[in-house]
Amino acid sequence: QSLDNSFNVRRIERFMLQLSSESIQPILILTKTDLGFDADEINKAIKHLSHKMPVFYTSTQLPESIDMLRETIHTGETVVFTGMSGVGKSTLINALCGRELLQTGTISDSTGKGKHTSTRREMVLLPGSGVLIDTPGVKLFGVTNDNTDNLSEILDISAYEGKCRFKDCKHVNEKGCAVLEAVSTGELDRGVYESYLKLRREAWHYTASVHEKRKQEKSFSKIVDEVKKRKGNY
Repeated sequence: QSLDNSFNVRRIERFMLQLSSESIQPILILTKTDLGFDADEINKAIKHLSHKMPVFYTSTQLPESIDMLRETIHTGETVVFTGMSGVGKSTLINALCGRELLQTGTISDSTGKGKHTSTRREMVLLPGSGVLIDTPGVKLFGVTNDNTDNLSEILDISAYEGKCRFKDCKHVNEKGCAVLEAVSTGELDRGVYESYLKLRREAWHYTASVHEKRKQEKSFSKIVDEVKKRKGNY
């Protein structure tokens, strides 16, 4: 993500949830530090996530920040860069490689953001190191991971869940809910809690949609089988 007006910690949480069921090591790269940002505000926003993955503050104007990121990429590793349009993925890859391998866009005068240039996945080799894959900018990022246990771990809510009065507590309006108590005292950020509820609803909706699709597919398969049997009897 870029450290401009488009920064959104809720989006990072979505990516983390999606990656949680895969054998992928997440790394958060924050770009465009040269544009100026409130470090305390950013650190506070990602506090519940930063201890779960490395976080790099980068700028192509600060070569040392690129060098630190390059050192984490090892020989034989495959690194996929993904994020919203205009955050500077292609520019970052060029900086890592030390030459202009990928097309980059100029900054838009109207929005102040980088213009979207990547329209397909592109793979480049980092000299003496790993493989870098650039991807088109993401516009929407829905949830297709229905593991709410992972969600609790990602958002640092699981520690409170174990203290709830009821084992099946939904953390919405139950008495003796430790999660709600943590929110009311400020120990748990309300924004994180609301994000948890929203992502949990999306995960459940996705699960229901998948089950419904499977149910329809089974029904359709039965119809097809019946039609085949009828044809066989003629």
